[in-house]
Amino acid sequence: MKKQQQRLEKLLAVLEENQHIHIKRLEELMGTSTSTLRRDLIELEKSGMVRRTFGFVTLLKKNNIEFTTTYREAQNADEKNRIGYFASKLINSSDAIFIDTSTTCQYILEHLNDQTNIKIITNNLAIAEKGRLQANLHIFLAGGALKPYSNSFLGDDTIKYLANFHARMAFFSCNSISEKGVFMADMEQTRCKQNMLKNADLSILLVDHTKFRQDTDFIKMVPIHKLDIIITDQKPDTTFLKLCKNSDVRVVY
Repeated sequence: MKKQQQRLEKLLAVLEENQHIHIKRLEELMGTSTSTLRRDLIELEKSGMVRRTFGFVTLLKKNNIEFTTTYREAQNADEKNRIGYFASKLINSSDAIFIDTSTTCQYILEHLNDQTNIKIITNNLAIAEKGRLQANLHIFLAGGALKPYSNSFLGDDTIKYLANFHARMAFFSCNSISEKGVFMADMEQTRCKQNMLKNADLSILLVDHTKFRQDTDFIKMVPIHKLDIIITDQKPDTTFLKLCKNSDVRVVY
């Protein structure tokens, strides 16, 4: 998976510079086989990132798109791992925590080796698959409808299951964040995250620097003042930090 992530990152970088390009020229720039490039382009097309027509590839605008898991996993992996490390330091042995379906939150599990008896409630299939290999974790997986090309169980059945639990902390991410609030591009994802936040003592947002001040997503999940902690990989701007301080929101970076 790591090689595919690296290829997708390179492919998107090339497409940023050549937003409408012939497939043969793209193959030359990527240095990959025709079949490999086709598979990667299919993945990006599923995400709504590109369009393939008559031998050309066009990079599409990214507004209001809920990207596939494979695409999201390829973005800012080192930054997400750093954020996951900071988040893990907030978790104590025997804690019960919610973890959402974001790829950023998946990195928390990689840093939980020192804690024991952690109860994780999630609608994230990838969390369940990783967690089953760690004896110190107890996974409670919400069922429901599995969203295509994602690790997300969503829908009314998922929300009903999540509502059975109360946790000390809810770890979640978003599509974008600004002084106006925390935003998403998918209503079903938003509903599940909001249910977790409602049933947790602390709301902890994990968000890398690329998601700040992107006023492109249209579903407001939660206002800034409803958060307890924001964990990111770079220092946010002064205006945002001042808002967080006035709202009694701790920012970790």
